[in-house]
Amino acid sequence: MLKRYYSRRSFFRRVLGGALALGLARGQGKAWPQGMELRVSFTYEGGGFRYRAPYVAVYVEDEKGNLVRTLGLFLMPGKGERWWNALRRYFTQGSLEAMRTLSGPTRPPGQYTLAWDGLDDRGRTVPQGGYYVCVEYAREHGPYELFRERVEIGDKPFQKTYPLRGELREVSLDYRRKT
Repeated sequence: MLKRYYSRRSFFRRVLGGALALGLARGQGKAWPQGMELRVSFTYEGGGFRYRAPYVAVYVEDEKGNLVRTLGLFLMPGKGERWWNALRRYFTQGSLEAMRTLSGPTRPPGQYTLAWDGLDDRGRTVPQGGYYVCVEYAREHGPYELFRERVEIGDKPFQKTYPLRGELREVSLDYRRKT
């Protein structure tokens, strides 16, 4: 059995680091309001000769651009791993293990809705504040599109709709009480 010896410096570094982390965690502000959710609806269209369904990642980032929660990932496990890097921003943040467990098959053109309940990928409640909602869209032999919009999560509900010009036609954000 290996014994660990701590110097005075390493002991204080650990104790002060833990106390500082606790203080920062408490100082983050109010927690996500109970019973609220953010619904992300998006519409894409396409079709035609040799049309392949797109890969889509819907996720939330914090103010620094770090991944907070993956809401949906339309990317076929196995076959889709080869093209996962087409989702450029999500590819740099997500893990291959998460991709294999979260992803589902690609979907045909249409409207889809996903909801965020205020939890991060580890199941912890996030604080109120600013977040970025991202819808990333990539299609083999087709376009790449990234929708990234800042939202302020607080006590007041809101609705916003963003018409877009590519194959990704529209993104709607609806922050409200769960139904």
